[in-house]
Amino acid sequence: MKKVITNVMVVTPEVETELIRDGFIEITNDRITAIGSMKDLPEYKNDVELFDGKKKIAIPGFVCAHNHMYSAVVRSIPYSGFAEEDFSFASWMERFWFQKLENKVNNKDVMQGTLINAIEHVKHGFTTTTDTVEGPNALPGTLFAAGEAAEKSGIRGFLSFESTGRISHENFELGLQENLDFYHAMKKKGGRINGRIGIHTTYTVTPEQVKMVRAAADKHGCGIMMHLSDSRYHTTDSTLKYGKRPVKWLEDLGFLGPDVLFFHASYLDILRDPEILAKYGCKISHQPVSNAMFGFWPNMVPLMAAGIPVALGTDGMTQSMFEIMRTSQMIHRLKYEELELMPDKEVFKMATINGAKAIQKEDEIGSLEIGKKADIVLLENNSPVRVFEANIWNYLVSVADSAHVKTVFIDGDLVVKDGVHQLLDEQSVREECQEQATDFWKRNDWVTA
Repeated sequence: MKKVITNVMVVTPEVETELIRDGFIEITNDRITAIGSMKDLPEYKNDVELFDGKKKIAIPGFVCAHNHMYSAVVRSIPYSGFAEEDFSFASWMERFWFQKLENKVNNKDVMQGTLINAIEHVKHGFTTTTDTVEGPNALPGTLFAAGEAAEKSGIRGFLSFESTGRISHENFELGLQENLDFYHAMKKKGGRINGRIGIHTTYTVTPEQVKMVRAAADKHGCGIMMHLSDSRYHTTDSTLKYGKRPVKWLEDLGFLGPDVLFFHASYLDILRDPEILAKYGCKISHQPVSNAMFGFWPNMVPLMAAGIPVALGTDGMTQSMFEIMRTSQMIHRLKYEELELMPDKEVFKMATINGAKAIQKEDEIGSLEIGKKADIVLLENNSPVRVFEANIWNYLVSVADSAHVKTVFIDGDLVVKDGVHQLLDEQSVREECQEQATDFWKRNDWVTA
């Protein structure tokens, strides 16, 4: 049966007609099969389900280009000064994130954290997410636990396990095998959940391990996801060990390519690295909220100027792409003291089509176009002023909010209706996650009540 959204304002930044004020969208199975003005609406018979989009705005579903959904189990832990830890980022990663989170999570923690986070992401308008699962001591099966949870939520997912050499080389190999097993299992199964190869970052892996990932990706046709230069420590470590900054080091190892999605890239050699990354067609995911939370001030402008697709991610720190878009725009305008930097339309594209480009799926998702997947979000339009061509981009970036997300279609399936998740009992999932998080906190001897 076809589904048709009628009387809706349609946002289409990737085609010549960027806005249809009073339009319709036809969905057949998992694809968009028609978009047009209401005056051109076909005469449908009884084999169609109609959705009234009056006073709503249809936008492409948001694409989260970096996430750690399992980390919901440590949500609300105060990062700054926790347990009197030194809050330099490298020290915090070593003494808190690695030792108290990654090393201690089990597969049930990963399952419950991923499930509630995925539900929340969908309700906030995300139809696709990448996800990096951590937990070297939980292997094997960790990525499969996350994948099962993501599938239940209805979200489209591109998941990887963060292979790391900080435990041992044997553990790195176990993580790499987890990625390959999951990739092939999901490829055979088909559906919305997909695999990628995850590798942590330059200071936790060896040259041999970097080459192993590149070889595996080439052999199996599987994309790669990796943290890059999150903090200044990454650059210092690489320079001291190898006499090269991270990007140059990775280039010389033969690692770079169009199938590589880097997260953060906050501290680069802006005179050299953008040109190198652009040369190999690498992609970048920018996490402005988490970066700002940790006191980092990333600079995406040189990367964008080099023609590199820069997408946006939550990093597991927020569920609102509206917050992320605004934060990205503001921190760059503050940095350069330039009001016209990061135009609204370009920021919106970072949240949608650039996210699709980051995972090499721009022909399938990221915009509302005939033939693409029916990943559609309907926003309530309660603006006190008229929304039309002249202000649509400013409205979406500066005014709209997650509370306006009313309806979400993924693969043509109705996943959110009137703000309510249709596939799962959210409250039950939330309570189960609270119980699991309490168990996890007790394992760390943290106060739980």
